[in-house]
Amino acid sequence: MAVLLVLSWKTPQGPDPVSAFASKGQRMSPQSSHNKASQTSPAQRATQSHFLLGVMNDDGQHYADEWARGVRATTFELQWKRYEPQQGVYDTAYINSMKQLLTRLKAQGWYVQLVPGYHYAPDWVFTQYPNMFFVNQYSEAFNSVNNTSMRVLNAPFNPQARSLIAGYIARIFQDLGSQFDSVRVGGGVLGELRYPPPEWNGHSNSYWAFDAHAQNAAESGIPAKVVGWKPGISQNPGSVGCGQLIVNPSFEQTHPYFPIPGWSLDDQVVAQTETLLGGTGVVGTSRALKVTVDAPYRVHQFVRVPPSTTYSFGGRLKSANGAGRARMLITQYDAGTHLIASAPLSKLETNATSWTNLTGTLTILAGTQYLKVELDGDRPGTFFFDDLWLKRAGETSLHDRDITVPLAFYDWYTQKLTDYQNWQIAEIRKHYGGQLDVVYAGKGLMPDHATDALTNDLRGDGWSERISALYEGTVFDRHVAGLSATDKIALYLTGIEDPSANEANDASPYPCHWSAARWIARLARSRGLPAWGENSGKDTAAALRLSVQRMLENGFLGLMWGFESELYANPNPNGYATIDDYASAVASLHDAYLPLISRP
Repeated sequence: MAVLLVLSWKTPQGPDPVSAFASKGQRMSPQSSHNKASQTSPAQRATQSHFLLGVMNDDGQHYADEWARGVRATTFELQWKRYEPQQGVYDTAYINSMKQLLTRLKAQGWYVQLVPGYHYAPDWVFTQYPNMFFVNQYSEAFNSVNNTSMRVLNAPFNPQARSLIAGYIARIFQDLGSQFDSVRVGGGVLGELRYPPPEWNGHSNSYWAFDAHAQNAAESGIPAKVVGWKPGISQNPGSVGCGQLIVNPSFEQTHPYFPIPGWSLDDQVVAQTETLLGGTGVVGTSRALKVTVDAPYRVHQFVRVPPSTTYSFGGRLKSANGAGRARMLITQYDAGTHLIASAPLSKLETNATSWTNLTGTLTILAGTQYLKVELDGDRPGTFFFDDLWLKRAGETSLHDRDITVPLAFYDWYTQKLTDYQNWQIAEIRKHYGGQLDVVYAGKGLMPDHATDALTNDLRGDGWSERISALYEGTVFDRHVAGLSATDKIALYLTGIEDPSANEANDASPYPCHWSAARWIARLARSRGLPAWGENSGKDTAAALRLSVQRMLENGFLGLMWGFESELYANPNPNGYATIDDYASAVASLHDAYLPLISRP
């Protein structure tokens, strides 16, 4: 059970929590709230306002204390395995106890958020129906018997799993009605929208799309070229017999989610493809890359190479005005994607304002596994690149290496999670018309991380492939863009305190520097949605203050704090934030975080 404190503040950005959540208190302006704060107690100040601050996993023993501190809302968590322990057999004692609790909470005026709990799947689902487990490319089922909150159904791919979940959802609203103030939507591990984690049975690169339903094109829509292709096991067909090792070397490819397919852009770089006088020498028949820099940042691509070999490389480069030099740089990295400092820098450069064809050679050291190809200018300015190449010395084939198969796999893999998100929304909407909170875990995957994994053929050993979000499919910019409905939808972040204050800069204009809260707030605004969320648990008072600050600065509707057992821990050897720390943060909301920072 989780509870929420209802507080007041009206931020200068984001939707009004009153309209988004139909709160019951009196609306106050920031100025009137601030002036009145000095005349009222913390509990009174809490009850006057509309921020939603809560305590997760309430055990029912602290309601009186929480109410005295201004608590006015609660999360109402069900578990499918308790609700329906045998198929078609419902635990009436459990249901009646939850119905009584709901009636009592609503009678007392609590704001009630439903957690349907279909991520707590009952055993009979797995024993009576086939293909209910997620399966990775190693043919291993994700049967997390030791952690039942992670033993989730393979609902993104298995239509029978979705049918069973739909029946359970219908039964909840049949038994309990639709009097909830909001409902969580996630359906994956820990109730969040995501696939299982990549670590399983000694593997660290598990993709969960290899059960019979996922691999059936008629059911899942998997592209024919992807059926049976296994990341990290199967070779990328686009790498077979390719003498040219750079992906998209002439910048002709396009993709809806990658600015320059195959290439990663530092946030500080402005890069785009344009129809220009390209390598063919004919206007309008070739696209080239235009890079504008005002600081030492670059466009890059990692290329896997065998050690102790010699390569030649080249391309067409030019400078916009001749003041600066367009540069193609190549550095060497080991198997751990660490820079090999002893390897010489290979470089091509020109300040010519017309297309100039440049070539060079380099020798791969014994410990080298990757080359990093980078494009930039030696000073602020605009520079152009086209028809690049990198090949082993003596190679006669210039057939380009491509990532068509890995890219098609990952586009489909991500889209199936977006589809599952939309299916859940549509299914709950059959019974409930109120607020739906779509649960996203952390910051998710940034586009450059996906690009670098794809140019490594999703083998699992590239520098960005240590990020669990890659395998969990938490590509939130795609999921938000793919929402099929936005009416009464909110984004709900788990991990508002991540990363720590010294590892994030929310004042930066560049998303790679942001906290998860800043990124989710940006995505929410892109679709006109509200956002709020919770911390990860086991956090200190400092993390609590940081979370409240991020809630305010990013226009969140509120914050859920995990967990109640930690807030009331006595003794508290781990130094968790206490209920007194929480009350102090509540009281400080009127005074400590002005002025608020506007977020574009």
